[in-house]
Amino acid sequence: MEENQFSRRAVDGVTVVIAGGDIDIASVHRFKAFLENSADPDGAGLVLDMTNVSYLDSRAIATLAEFSSRVRVARQRLALVADENGIAAKLLYITGLAAVIPIFSGLAPAVEEIRRT
Repeated sequence: MEENQFSRRAVDGVTVVIAGGDIDIASVHRFKAFLENSADPDGAGLVLDMTNVSYLDSRAIATLAEFSSRVRVARQRLALVADENGIAAKLLYITGLAAVIPIFSGLAPAVEEIRRT
């Protein structure tokens, strides 16, 4: 099991959450809390960089789906950065979440997606 880590920073006025390692039953509550605490209620949205995520379980996918819904209800946007061949992108495509959470291969286009609202 790889240790998970979460951090955040602002890029061009957009909050970017960086996740790494495994997001599973042992860490999903911390992941969820970190996402919720990172969301700016007055912002346009959030970018979630999952490039360095090595494992996601079903609870992590459910957390992403729930967070995506909450962001949409708040009339904000969520964009994901992930390697197109990585676990995060593959699972979002398999589960259909890629239809509601746009996936980008780099940070700059994801930030631009959020800023254009």
